[in-house]
Amino acid sequence: MVATRARNPRWEELEKDSIELSVLARHFELYNRTEGKSPKTVDWYNQALEQFHRFLVEGKKSTRLGKLGEAEVREYILFLQDKRKWQDNPYVSNHKGKLAAISIQTYIRALRAFFNWLYKEGYTSENRLARLRPPKAPTKVVEVLSEEEITRVLNSIDRNTASGARDYAILMLLLDTGLRCSELRGIELGDINMEGGYLKIMGKGGKERIVPFGASAQKALLRYLLHFRSQPFNLSIQNLFLTLDGKPLTKNCVRMICRRIAAKSGVKRLYPHLCRHTFATNYLINGGDVFSLQQILGHTTLEMVRRYVTLASAHVTVQHRKFSPMDRINLAGIGAAVCKPNNRCDRNRLGSVISQR
Repeated sequence: MVATRARNPRWEELEKDSIELSVLARHFELYNRTEGKSPKTVDWYNQALEQFHRFLVEGKKSTRLGKLGEAEVREYILFLQDKRKWQDNPYVSNHKGKLAAISIQTYIRALRAFFNWLYKEGYTSENRLARLRPPKAPTKVVEVLSEEEITRVLNSIDRNTASGARDYAILMLLLDTGLRCSELRGIELGDINMEGGYLKIMGKGGKERIVPFGASAQKALLRYLLHFRSQPFNLSIQNLFLTLDGKPLTKNCVRMICRRIAAKSGVKRLYPHLCRHTFATNYLINGGDVFSLQQILGHTTLEMVRRYVTLASAHVTVQHRKFSPMDRINLAGIGAAVCKPNNRCDRNRLGSVISQR
C-alpha cells in the first residue's frame, strides 16, 4: 500500500470564514498588547468588539467572519443611534436621552481598526470597511472657564487643610499645564524639577515629554509637598498626589474632588478635562504658539490644536464685542455722512452703482 503524502496547505488556502468573532477578538487583543498599546486602549477595543458581538447575538445574526461586513456594521450604527444612554448598566435607572454621536463614532472607529487588522493579517482578502465612514458628529465649541470662574473655584478651597492644599495644587497644575487626568495621577516625586519649573510626563503611547509650570503653580506644589502631603501607605508609593490615607489618587478620586469644588464654588460645569481646554485656550490668547502648545499637550498632530485655535478666536471675538473701542464711543451726536456728487459724471457713476445694488 502506497502511503499518501500529507498536504502542506498555505495560509491563503486555509478556510477562515467559519472563524468566530470571539476568537478573532482574543487574537486582536493579544496583538494590541504585544504592540505596546496602553491598557486603556486595549480595553476600549475589547469593549467595542464585545458590544458588537452582543448586538449580533441578540439580533440572531451570524458571528462567523464570513458573514461580517459593511452591511452588518451599518445595521449596528442604526442600532446605536436608537440606543438609550446607560441602557446596559443595571445600576442606572434613568435611561433618558440617546447615545451621543461622538460615542457612536468611537465604536465605529474601533470596528474599522479591527477590520483593517483582519485584512493586514490575511483573514480577509480586502478591508471590508474601507468605504465606511463614521457617522458625522456635531462640532461644538467648548465654553472654557472665565477668569471670574477660575477665581471662584480657587477661592472656594480651604488651603489650610491637608485635602485643601492638595486640591488647590491639583487645580493650579491642571489649569497651568493642561495635563490629562491620567497624567496628573501618574506624576511621581522623581518627575518634578522644582527649580527648573517643569515636569516629566509619560503621556499616551508611552511618550515622555517635558511640561513647564509657572511660579503660582510652583508655590502651590511646594506648600503641599513640604507641609501637607500624606505619609505614603507603603514605601513603594512615589506618586505626588495621595489620598489622606497615603494611597495614590484614582480617576474617580479626581472626579469627586472636582465635583466637590464645583458644588462649593457654584461653577457647576467644572470637570478635569475642562481645565485642559481652558489652559490651551488661554495659552494661545496670551501669545503662545501652536507648536509649543502641541508639545506641551502631547498631541502627535496639529489637528487637536487647531480646535483650540478656534476656541481662542471665538473668545477674542466675544471680548471684542464687550470692549469694542468704537462701540463704546457715543456716536449719537455724529450725523450721517452724505456724499455730494460734484458733477454730472459723478452723478451718473453714483446712479449706476446704486442700480447695480
